[in-house]
Order: sequence, then C-alpha cells, then structure tokens
Amino acid sequence: MKENSIIFIGGGNVYNTVSKVIDLDVLGCYDIDKNKSTFNTIDDAVAADADVYAICTPSSNHIDAYNLLAPKLHNKIITIEKPTFLRLEDFNINTYTNKVYPIFQQLYYLPEITVGKILHAQVKVNLSRTQRYYDLADWRGTWEHDGGVLTNQGIHYIHIIKYLLGDIKEVVFRMSTAVDIEAEDTAVGILTTESGIVVSVAMTTTCRPDYNSYGIEIILFGENDYQTIKLEDNPGTGHKQCYNDIIKDNPKSTMEDARKTMEIIHLAYESAYGKSNLGKNV
Repeated sequence: MKENSIIFIGGGNVYNTVSKVIDLDVLGCYDIDKNKSTFNTIDDAVAADADVYAICTPSSNHIDAYNLLAPKLHNKIITIEKPTFLRLEDFNINTYTNKVYPIFQQLYYLPEITVGKILHAQVKVNLSRTQRYYDLADWRGTWEHDGGVLTNQGIHYIHIIKYLLGDIKEVVFRMSTAVDIEAEDTAVGILTTESGIVVSVAMTTTCRPDYNSYGIEIILFGENDYQTIKLEDNPGTGHKQCYNDIIKDNPKSTMEDARKTMEIIHLAYESAYGKSNLGKNV
C-alpha cells in the first residue's frame, strides 16, 4: 500500500480537476474509456493498493460503481462525489471492511459564523448552464441519470443549510424548465427546520448569456447581525481540505448526512411535481 494515495473511479471532469488540487498521491484513474484510464481493469486499480478510492462516475452510476468496487477492497476509504446516490434505497449499502464518505467540499469554504443565533436564512444560486452544457452528454438533465439544478448545483447549499441549522421538517417547492431537458433548471422553495427556522431557496441555471453566472450566496440573519457568504461555482473548490480531513477520519459529512440531504431533494421534487422521478427511467 502506498500511504496517502488515491485512485479515482471515473476519468472525467472531477478526476481532471480534483487530482490537481489535493495533497494525496494520485496513482491514476480507472475508466471504461481506455483512452482516459490508467488501469486496464478495475482489478488492476484494486491491485495498485491505494488508501482511497474515489467514485466520480456519472451520478446514476455511483451505486453500480460502488457495488463493483467495495467487495474487492479491504480496510480502504471509499469516497463518493455528490449527489452520493440518486435513489434513497441505494444508501442501504454494505461497507464490508471499508469506510465510506460522501464528498460535500463546499462546506470547507464556510467562514466563521458571526451572527449569533440564526433566525432566518436565504439561499441564492444563480448560474449559467445553457443548452450547450446539456448537449455535451446525453445523460445530463435526465431524471434517471442526473436531475436538474437542485440535484446538481443546488445540493451543496441544501447540505450547508442542514449542516448549519439542523434537520428539515417541511419542504415546499415550485420548479420550471427553460431548456430542452427532462429535469428542472429553476427551483424556488421554502425549507422549515425542526427548530422552526424558515429558509428561502432560489436556484436557477438560466443566467444568460453562456458562462455568465451571477453567483452563489447564502445570507444568514442572526440575533446580532446578518452575514453574506459568497461561494464559488468552481470544480475542485474545497476538495483539498475535505480529503485531508477524511484521511484523518474526521470528515464533516457522513453517509447519514448525505442520505438526509437527498431526502430533502426528493421531498422538493414531490412538492413541485407530485412525485419524485429522480433516479427513474421516465
């Protein structure tokens, strides 16, 4: 075993970005596209004996990749990029002898919260994803393989709200779609925490023209002051510290945290559409 080493399962954008910013020794990636893959087979990747195996395949493939990989590993760390699993039932995994962690790297860009007791919060995600973006891969924007702005871009900030304010007891949402995809590219809603804090959420990828995102911010209103937190829409943001904590067995997010976040996502779809089609072939 090579200490503090990592192999990525999936040779796409996450691998190409994250492998350049983390402190771990990157041994390469396994991908079914042999032009991208360091290893000929998944067994070759296992035999390379890394400390960490990072699943960063397309979202709907996370569970299949996990079920293929996990039984072959012993006393390893397995990480899974967001959204961890699209379907809630897939969280009932066998960890074997391994430790399994979700990746929610945006938590590591939160500053010190200075407002005192939080009374209200607002989440604003205003990004640009035109038809060109979705046309780059036929699975993007589909219910079965991807979801929309809430599942992809917005999930980080739903996770942050739950991290800061606790569990959510009520979810009310409305959604719409402006481009040619199955899922939503605008989601507007209200979350109510178990302690009664009301959070307004507005997320969209309809900023135009292409590459012209307005930005992401969370505004916290507290008993002492208010605080605006600006966050970046950059792949790789926060991954370095996230992996440093995981190697030390001190992650900010557990698989149970990830499951609760996905429960909120599914409840939002149920509120908007009457049912959640996420992870389903429609």
